[in-house]
Amino acid sequence: MPKVFAAKVKNVLSGDTLVLSPVGGKSHQERILTLAHIQAPRLQINEKYAFESRELLRKLLVGKPIRFWVMYEGRTGDREFGDVSSPVFSSLIQYVLEKGGARLRGNLGSGEADEEDPEMEKLRDAEALAKKEKVGIWSSDVEPIEMVSRPTEAQVSRSAVRAIPAIVERVISGDRVIARLLLGGSPRQQAVIPALIAGIKCPRTGGKDGEPSEPYADGAKFFVEDRLLGTQVGVCVLGESASGVLIAKIVHPSGNISDRLLEEGYAEIADWQSEMIGSKGMAVLRKAERSAMGAGKRLWKASKEKRQLEKDSAGVGEAKLSAGGSFSATVVRVISADTLELESKAGKSIVCQLAYLRGPRQSDEKTSAFVDAAREFVRGKVIGKKVRCTVEFVRPATDQFEERSMVTIVHHGSKNLSEEIVSAGLAYVLRRRADGSEFPEYWDRMVEQEAEAKKRHVGFYGEPPETRRVVDASESSAKAHRYLFTLEHHGRVAGVVERALSPTRFRVDVPAESVRLVLVLGGLEGHSADDRDRDSDLNKKAFALTARKTTQRDVSVEVYGVDRQGGFIGNLYLAGSSAPFQVSLLEDGFAKCHERSVAQTHHGDELLAAESAARSAQKGVWQNYDEAAEAEANLESLQQGVAALKIVKKYYDAKVSEVFADGRVAIQFLDSQRLKLKAFMQKFHAASSSWPALSANPRRGQIVASKFSQNGKYYRGKVLGRGSNPGEYQILQIDYGTIETLKLSDLKEIVGSEFSATTYKPQAHIVQLSLISFPPESQPEYRQEAQYYLEDKVLDQQVVACETFANPAAGVEMDVELYDTAAIAKDPDWSINKELVQKGWAIVKKHHLASFEKALQGERSALLKLENTARATHAGCWEYGDVEDDDN
Repeated sequence: MPKVFAAKVKNVLSGDTLVLSPVGGKSHQERILTLAHIQAPRLQINEKYAFESRELLRKLLVGKPIRFWVMYEGRTGDREFGDVSSPVFSSLIQYVLEKGGARLRGNLGSGEADEEDPEMEKLRDAEALAKKEKVGIWSSDVEPIEMVSRPTEAQVSRSAVRAIPAIVERVISGDRVIARLLLGGSPRQQAVIPALIAGIKCPRTGGKDGEPSEPYADGAKFFVEDRLLGTQVGVCVLGESASGVLIAKIVHPSGNISDRLLEEGYAEIADWQSEMIGSKGMAVLRKAERSAMGAGKRLWKASKEKRQLEKDSAGVGEAKLSAGGSFSATVVRVISADTLELESKAGKSIVCQLAYLRGPRQSDEKTSAFVDAAREFVRGKVIGKKVRCTVEFVRPATDQFEERSMVTIVHHGSKNLSEEIVSAGLAYVLRRRADGSEFPEYWDRMVEQEAEAKKRHVGFYGEPPETRRVVDASESSAKAHRYLFTLEHHGRVAGVVERALSPTRFRVDVPAESVRLVLVLGGLEGHSADDRDRDSDLNKKAFALTARKTTQRDVSVEVYGVDRQGGFIGNLYLAGSSAPFQVSLLEDGFAKCHERSVAQTHHGDELLAAESAARSAQKGVWQNYDEAAEAEANLESLQQGVAALKIVKKYYDAKVSEVFADGRVAIQFLDSQRLKLKAFMQKFHAASSSWPALSANPRRGQIVASKFSQNGKYYRGKVLGRGSNPGEYQILQIDYGTIETLKLSDLKEIVGSEFSATTYKPQAHIVQLSLISFPPESQPEYRQEAQYYLEDKVLDQQVVACETFANPAAGVEMDVELYDTAAIAKDPDWSINKELVQKGWAIVKKHHLASFEKALQGERSALLKLENTARATHAGCWEYGDVEDDDN
């Protein structure tokens, strides 16, 4: 008697072949046993009764314990033939023959072989009985099976309501199986297809070429085999992959295999399938995945350890919020549809971005037309509103982007801003997770909302909005006057503050009139806060308050006048307020009333009362107010102004060696000392080659030998300060005026007193152009054009420099008027200063004038006349109207 073994039936390949695994053993320890002496129909070639023959054993044995013995092996030794017993039968061979599931091999059925073997006689009798009763393969009523390549669209559609019966033929990996779909019909149809298990992604198993499996891939495969292989399931086809493989939900009486794989950490969610599965189904899967993540099971073991060691964090005030933390804030600015600026309770400004969302971009041809509409949609929802912000993850800083908190924003209690934007078709849902993070629970709802927006043809998926034509009513004073009557006649008109230009000037969009205008708050002095210093803390606070309360807010404007630059003079009312915004500035001491115009506001009493209250409380500009002391200070200022009237001008022949971006100029006097410069520099270059590098970091003001980037030679340089990067310094070449940022390695110590700045004076002199300045920094293109124009005019050219005042500001040696030597031969009074103003490349100073500048009344008057002409003809920086800052 052969040795008997115990095993469990793992699968049934055909009516005569079983796949066995040890009882309690690992599922990859397999043994294939073919039943001896019999041959069943071949399932692979769809022989008659092959499916029924296999089904006979599959239903009877899969997953059941049995006993088996090997009777003989095949000629090549790679196949084992034997028999099986169980409580139901003593011989599986005899059982199969009796049921008509197979026939005896070769001539065993003729009775001519093994006639004396009683066991063989039993087999012949069993086959003869089946023939007699016409069962199984001996029946003439076996219905044929038609094999098809895949189910029809109608069958796929019906599977969403009623699952297609199927048998799991093979498990390729944890998320991929080969299934036999029992499609029914007449004749009966079946399809053997590969299918992806919906909603999950498992590690990849090894390839045939010896490629190793990914971690936990084999475990995931065996987990599925143990539960599904050889069993009948229901298949709901949800869609197909990019390569055409069907994606199916596997329905089993014991539960959803996707859930189990996720719970055990064998799989992660396939987010790209969310739209097929739906938000409710995905919510169940995400709950299972979070459970495995929290427990650090298998795939999530490393990520749990990483989260324990290192957590993403975002700064809010003095605190640090880790991913998943939340805080309350107010939306102060909508930068774009997916990027907002918030202000925390601690007053900290935070720029954050909506997680897993991409709004329209100007650089994207498909969505650029929706940029303004999307921003306006978000602005209308949350600007100025208190919101609850949850940090999903923190995007680390890169060369292109700064660190950014990626968040979820909920407003008005429970409204999810991201969902609202997607539902309106004004943003795309991003399908790719950030490293180490998981999608928020509402992500799947956004995927559904995005699909619904496509069906409804809204936002990106519909017609682009019509281009809105907006007129700049403040382009010029003349143009502003044309709109004044209409706006004044309407009284208060609704608008949106695009931005605050200063505490008292605003760029306002008035949709009803299709105009954009500059609003100047009436009844106030021309400058808010501290008139003496536009960079003072008080002025910064005033501007911060104004910007925070007005930027992108719905307002009402009431105009009653126009200034010379085209600005509309009037009142600004915040939503829900009957008092003009001027009152708020005056109450905080950020502005002063203008006595002659305060009555024009129609709120004169309110404005004067607010100013009086601030003055009594000594707020803001009134902080150190003393009536008697102020009168004395005004008298002293007047006396100083009178003394400064004595301007003594000095003239120098000079050469311009550098023009700076801020309008300053470096000149060299054409005197006897300048004639020595060439010989001096030849000696300096020769000597500097042997000088030592600096032994320590240089101090501000130190004179060093600095390497010029353009020719690699060393020149005398003065250290102005540190550069923006560590180990770099700003250096001024004291003989030529060039400023460069250099590394410490490009600096040397000057050896020898003959090269010192006391022995041979610096030849470059930094000067400022009298009474004028370049266009403001807020107009970088015009500012650069002004620099180019001045460079073309004077760089490396001989000029006459007229000094009006010495040392007018820190780092500036003199205030000058420059004259072109050729031009003064025709007109001695025509200066380069005047030419810049005439061409529109310079602006005449009007505020914060020094005493000596006030004394140059004739010169200022001449320049102002030229500026007015330049404005009227839209020359240079006046091309599109007013560019002047209040503080100029």
